[in-house]
Amino acid sequence: MESPALSALLFAALIAGWPTADFAQVAQSSGPEAITPTEISAELGGCSALITVTGADAKPIYNAKVSTRIRYGMFGAKKLDLEVYTSASGQVKIVGLPETPKRPVTFQVSKGEKFETLEFKPEARCRAVYDVRLK
Repeated sequence: MESPALSALLFAALIAGWPTADFAQVAQSSGPEAITPTEISAELGGCSALITVTGADAKPIYNAKVSTRIRYGMFGAKKLDLEVYTSASGQVKIVGLPETPKRPVTFQVSKGEKFETLEFKPEARCRAVYDVRLK
């Protein structure tokens, strides 16, 4: 049987070694290049879009929503809705986008009351990179 003093000492040792840094501190200390972007696939083609979302202060915005509706199939009758949130580096990567969409593909980027719309044009750039600053 353990003594209460020994149990208290073990508990204090565990608490002393417990990490206290919050997520934002860990993200800053490891650098944005160490955090991979959130990724989602439309599975409709070989194009992609890498979207980086920053605030007015040029810092990455975590958990900003990126959504789109892609129409495909005969006469664009089928539709695919995608919704994904940015990683701690403020990035989202959408892969498997169609090379020739039936209708224009737009991305809606939002966080709180801030909102921005992007148009994806695979005929101009199949592997697009966007920098979005929400103000």
